[in-house]
Amino acid sequence: MASQSSVKAWIGLHRKEHSLKWSNGDIVDDTAWLPLPSPYTEPMCATILKDNTTWENCTEQKYFMCYNKHARKQHPGSRDPFLIEQNMTWYKAQSYCRKNYTDLVSIRNEGQKEEVKNKGTNSTTPYWIGLLYDDWEWSDGGRSAYRNWSTAFVTNKYCPTAGENHTVLYQPEKTMLTIPNENSEDYTLCSEGSVRIHVIRERKSWKQALDYCKKNYHGLLRIETEEDLGAIKQKFNGTDFTGPVWVGLRQSRLFGFWVWTNGLPVGWSNWEGDRQPEQPLSNHCGTMAMEEGYKWSDQDCLSKRYFICEG
Repeated sequence: MASQSSVKAWIGLHRKEHSLKWSNGDIVDDTAWLPLPSPYTEPMCATILKDNTTWENCTEQKYFMCYNKHARKQHPGSRDPFLIEQNMTWYKAQSYCRKNYTDLVSIRNEGQKEEVKNKGTNSTTPYWIGLLYDDWEWSDGGRSAYRNWSTAFVTNKYCPTAGENHTVLYQPEKTMLTIPNENSEDYTLCSEGSVRIHVIRERKSWKQALDYCKKNYHGLLRIETEEDLGAIKQKFNGTDFTGPVWVGLRQSRLFGFWVWTNGLPVGWSNWEGDRQPEQPLSNHCGTMAMEEGYKWSDQDCLSKRYFICEG
């Protein structure tokens, strides 16, 4: 039998749709926290200062507010919030509150919100509360916000190697890491945030590929910075996926300039020959070829190719 120190076991944490969770498991009134952050980025956590609520990267270092449940004997069920004037990530703050108090504070009504504001008057900067927005869910359907990721998971601005086809292992050190499920072809692109990318080994025209990615993910892959390209190289170097493959590049037939599928013009570029294809000789859709230095080229939009989605 393997020693206890070497055992890893599956737990019921997996990726699903983004949702709001209170750290203590309280029910969230989603409409009270609109607008929500973009679901295309890394997990975000809520901060509060006076009347303002903002969403921040959960790995930022900030003050935070814990609470003690049943702290007042004459008012069972009431909560005493405590502002902790130490800078921690949201995850570390959660652990601290659970060890020394009850949990990170939750806000379920205007009275609790006013109490949190009053107890936070010593802070001149936003501080963490117990609200998390991410795409992890426990298999029992619960919205528990417990997260105890291994250190490697939260480095590089929270850059997980998990996509929708990933689940979680519980390690001997009592931390969690993610691994791909069998037959998963998900990769992770991390630069300023994290964007999961999906290799699609079906040959489609550029428009068909775009429609497929929009239906099943968020769109065709965009490579907007040199850092993005570096992350892609790390994922594909040494693999059998070569190219050229469709990415989210297209040329305006009317004006001739190149744009990404989100409508933003191409700034940084990686065209083969270091020259952007120009009308009237150019094709109007863009590919990337891994075996040729990840260079971009213009191709006939009707040709059938593999492609890469993001989201």
